[in-house]
Amino acid sequence: MSMISVDVGAEESHSYAVGTTVRDVVLNVHGRKHGAVAALVDGVERDFSHVLESDCSVEPIDGSSEAGLYILRHSCAHLLAQAVTELHPDARPTIGPPIEHGFYYDFHMDPITDEDLRAIEKRMKALVKANLQVEREEHDNETLRSMFADNPFKIEIMDDKIGEGAGSSVYRQGDFVDLCRGPHVTTTAMLRWFKLTSTSTCYWKADASRESLVRIYGWCFASKEALQNHETLMREASKRDHRKLGK
Repeated sequence: MSMISVDVGAEESHSYAVGTTVRDVVLNVHGRKHGAVAALVDGVERDFSHVLESDCSVEPIDGSSEAGLYILRHSCAHLLAQAVTELHPDARPTIGPPIEHGFYYDFHMDPITDEDLRAIEKRMKALVKANLQVEREEHDNETLRSMFADNPFKIEIMDDKIGEGAGSSVYRQGDFVDLCRGPHVTTTAMLRWFKLTSTSTCYWKADASRESLVRIYGWCFASKEALQNHETLMREASKRDHRKLGK
């Protein structure tokens, strides 16, 4: 069996079989309560499923770190898109980046109500409880275009960012698949601490001559306490704004 040497920090190296995953190394070194959502492999962000085939360094990315929160929030945007497309099958996801304190995702769909928003959040929580595996897949350009043939926005993203003849990665969780470079969390169960907050209207590529989209915003944090603290801060800020308006 071929072996590789993995630098795990603190001037310490461990030997593992070729084909060991990042998850295996993090669990072996840091235990089940590691708190990581992904890892740096030779300084490059990788999913836990990434396979190690040569000597390298592996450094966990803690979920509460800036890099870890970015991954959590990006993954939560995917969770939102899965919930929306399950409840509104005609909706077409466009882009969904992480932002400060949370995330948003833009959809080509009919406007939604506050009741719709609550239903989407409820569905997201159900998907978290389902503990769906989040899996990275690599596909060539032809396969990608076939996978997203019913979504012209994703095709346009491919035209702009991938180009002809090049492939890319997608992430799959349950029946939902999204075009993305990642990395992402390994299961939806890692996305417990979120809250949908509001919606707005925007335009595809910020161009008023293009399609009108529904943007859904949410918060996401690494812990219940962090989410509750942010909710408290936002409530207090809202009260201060109301007092200023009343003067």
